[in-house]
Amino acid sequence: MFSINFLNVDIPKQKNLEIALSFIYGIGRKKAIFICKKLGFNSKSKFGLLNEKALKNLSGFIDFYFIHGYTLKRLKRQRLDFLVKIKTYRGTRLVSGLLVRGQKSRNKKLRKYF
Repeated sequence: MFSINFLNVDIPKQKNLEIALSFIYGIGRKKAIFICKKLGFNSKSKFGLLNEKALKNLSGFIDFYFIHGYTLKRLKRQRLDFLVKIKTYRGTRLVSGLLVRGQKSRNKKLRKYF
């Protein structure tokens, strides 16, 4: 399968534009449809059919209006680290690997934060 590296994500050429954009961390199907409508692309067209100018326009729009990829992951990690640092209830539960948002832990698999 051939793929295109777009915003540091390998996206298959044969995917619809709507689905191809949802490969990017932080962009789901609804945001992908919104982006396609805003830029005037058909969301059902193939990602591999876009030319260089369209890809540049698309990447510029996404970079300007959305937080995505590694930046979003880093931001989420910083927020969790802040909760741990100020020793909130959620932070202590995260460090302990317990459930954070009031779920019952009877049949849940517990995860470690670190």
